[in-house]
Amino acid sequence: MITIQNAESALKSIYLDGIINDINTKTNPFLTMVQNNAKAVNGKEARATIRYGNEGSVASGTEGGALPMNANGKVAEIVSPLKNLYGTFQISDKAIRAASNNASVFSELLASEMQNLIGTAQANLNGMLYGNGKKLICYADAVANDPRLINVPARFAHIFKIGDVVEVYTADNEYLGTLTVSTVDASGRNFGHTGTLTQRAQDRFYLYEVSTEDTELNGIDSIFRQDAIYNLPKATHSAIAPCVVIAPTVANVSLIPVLNEDKIMEFFDAYEEHCQGMPADILLTHPTVRKAVFENLKNIRTNIDVTVLEGGFKGFSFNGIPVYSDIKCKGGTMYAMNSDSWAMHQLCDWTWITGDDGGILKQIDGKAGYSATLVKYADLVCDKPFIQGKVTGYSARRSV
Repeated sequence: MITIQNAESALKSIYLDGIINDINTKTNPFLTMVQNNAKAVNGKEARATIRYGNEGSVASGTEGGALPMNANGKVAEIVSPLKNLYGTFQISDKAIRAASNNASVFSELLASEMQNLIGTAQANLNGMLYGNGKKLICYADAVANDPRLINVPARFAHIFKIGDVVEVYTADNEYLGTLTVSTVDASGRNFGHTGTLTQRAQDRFYLYEVSTEDTELNGIDSIFRQDAIYNLPKATHSAIAPCVVIAPTVANVSLIPVLNEDKIMEFFDAYEEHCQGMPADILLTHPTVRKAVFENLKNIRTNIDVTVLEGGFKGFSFNGIPVYSDIKCKGGTMYAMNSDSWAMHQLCDWTWITGDDGGILKQIDGKAGYSATLVKYADLVCDKPFIQGKVTGYSARRSV
């Protein structure tokens, strides 16, 4: 007979390893590459050392001269609080009782719930990967003929209520201020606001929750923020800043260019000069950019190199570097990443929270059901931000 104890045993001994593997290796190829560099953490903070400048450890000299000294090397320390990542699994008492005399049915029930948990975790982690530590609500498209309206994807329209305040950023992390929702038209998928977004012509904005602290993983954009890299102000640590190429400012939204092959090659020129080489081993971008690049490649090549990335993901090669497109990546943007300099700093990998009695399934207060909580205390850290790159500010909505 199936009992709560049987279910807990299955969650611990049968399903946990599969959950860990699916979340860590099947969410995103770059996240898989980063997870391979996982580092154990003691305490509540992730710490890493950025070494930059000419360290002088390898140099030429005369036979009787002095040995090279590490005189020009500099060090900066990254400190980031570990983030609390949770996943909740729920099962009703009715479902347990219905399957209590059939192990096969109960196994299928648990497997189905585990897939729901894994799918939700993968979607949320993938969104955090491209973030900057803040909670992204959704992207929004500007309405060209009415600057007081903002269009949001249909499935997010119901989220906004009159009086809500959101922070607004561009794809290149330019902070545009806050907007207060003044009208909501769920059927028209837009809301009105009190605020002014006139700093730059944009065809897409990114709306974040107003928060006094960053609660999500420090994603890729954490090193591309305009104010600081982790805890290090850019004003005093410009030498560790990554390469950022932003599309030229245009007069209005309709003139924003598409990020195509030519623009990306221009970015590579700047990136190579910035890094004094080209250390990127993966390019991350939005599907609209992939389409523009792919169409250009088809016109000039008979064969396009298809490559299999970490975790079994497929992409194609551009300039010798694998390209992976992701709907969660910001539109009109491409990242050039060196995965070896990124690592997941974690106090523990995914595990179940246990009570004082060692149990993981707890009755939900006031309900005929049980829940278990998956947890991971971790943060994503890059110890060489100066060899990463990003091109952004191009049209998010159009491709060739």
